[in-house]
Amino acid sequence: MPTPERSHTFAAVDLGSNSFHLLVARRSHGELRVLDRLKEMVRLAEGLHRDGALDAPVQERALDCLARFGQRLRGIPVPNIRAVGTQTVRRMKQANSFLMVAETALGCPVDVISGREEARLIYLGVSQGVAGHEERRLVVDIGGGSTELVIGEGLTPLEMESLQFGCVSLTRWYFRNGKLTPRRWQKARQAVLAELQELQTRYRTIGWHTAIGSSGTARAVFAICQARGWCEHHITAEAISQLQRELLSFGSIEAIELPGLSERRRAVIVGGVVMLAACFEALGVEAMVVSPYALREGLLHDLLGRLEHRDPRDKTVQAFRLRYAVDAEQVARVKRVALSAFDQLADPLSLGSDDRELLSWAADLHEAGLSISHSNYQVHSGYLVEHSDLAGFSQQEQLMLAALVRCHRRPIPRGHAASLPERLHRRLAGLLFCLRFAWVLARTRDDNAVPSFRLAQRDDGVIHVHFDRGWMDGHPLTLADLGEEQLHIGVLGLQLELQGDDCHGA
Repeated sequence: MPTPERSHTFAAVDLGSNSFHLLVARRSHGELRVLDRLKEMVRLAEGLHRDGALDAPVQERALDCLARFGQRLRGIPVPNIRAVGTQTVRRMKQANSFLMVAETALGCPVDVISGREEARLIYLGVSQGVAGHEERRLVVDIGGGSTELVIGEGLTPLEMESLQFGCVSLTRWYFRNGKLTPRRWQKARQAVLAELQELQTRYRTIGWHTAIGSSGTARAVFAICQARGWCEHHITAEAISQLQRELLSFGSIEAIELPGLSERRRAVIVGGVVMLAACFEALGVEAMVVSPYALREGLLHDLLGRLEHRDPRDKTVQAFRLRYAVDAEQVARVKRVALSAFDQLADPLSLGSDDRELLSWAADLHEAGLSISHSNYQVHSGYLVEHSDLAGFSQQEQLMLAALVRCHRRPIPRGHAASLPERLHRRLAGLLFCLRFAWVLARTRDDNAVPSFRLAQRDDGVIHVHFDRGWMDGHPLTLADLGEEQLHIGVLGLQLELQGDDCHGA
């Protein structure tokens, strides 16, 4: 692929619980034009046990698929690719080990996203097909391991929920051995309705003008109902009731034969219909149109937004700051020093522009925990960041951000990076150094006390910091803090040396 074409080519990879999808598009005249779509029904959720262990044959099937996707991705710049894992990857006990091999096969990082972030991206993708219409809409996306329900207007989601039921998991849990009976159907239906009970009043109160179904289940149900003559342009509640009766008449999943139903979809159609019927019943949906767009289209448009400085994460961080009344002046002070340190050390520490953004956001949020308690506030900051719904952030990004704010002062716990993939450990160490260094210099909350400095990492790996000697003589307490910092950053595998004009050590 020629260089100009590569720079305008983008790709999204969706590691779903039922199917893996690859979408490749080129930006031309401000629009994304699809070049290629690949889909493989991997059924990842089928191999996941309740304890989070993944069957070896299913893992091998998944990795083989990703290796094929990786061949198609060659030549596309890594910053132009976004790959995400959803519900089944979220539930894996050894997710980092699986992702390490998956990323090697794909040739790019894989982000794990939360259920609500998945819902946001699905809504963004579906909304591309109805651009220009600002009316309120309900989007229902039934995946393999979860179902996302979003109410929004235009491109803005208003309510987002993710339910831990999907077509694969429902089929597996309630229709074991493939046997279809009214009793099993009723048990599955009741389980889903119980989950929907928590949101149905809220969703019905907000209301919507149009209901939209996305992903494989909705498309399969529409194809069957249309082929049977039960509906023309929409999925209706009556059509679903007729489909339910016909499915039960087969007695087993293996015996199901319906026009419009593919062989690959047959194994999970029952769980999908149970889920869709329960959504219609609980939310009072009368008719639903089907969208060809879903998560992967949302990923592409979100990726373009990030690259073009329309990043939803900026809005999320600013809202978080306001919610916890973070001191804006101290944030500006710490951020200025941290980013200056970053700019001087980015090359030797192998840090990039994405890392700079993360450091900036960590500076924004590092004092959020003060709204809870001054004592060990950094621990509270870390907890708030890790366990809040942060729109736009993947789970790895959120964990990285939480680790930064949790460890920006005091001794660094030795297990501070344990929850992160190994590929992020070195980057975390570099960012932590910059944030901790900034916090020490800005600790007095006095702009006049913050010195100018120069940082460099020498050939021996030691980071040297150069201050004006007059400043060093006048700020013994800050020098004492930096002396402590020389000990603390040893956990990160880093060393720090202080120098003045006359090369005095501290």
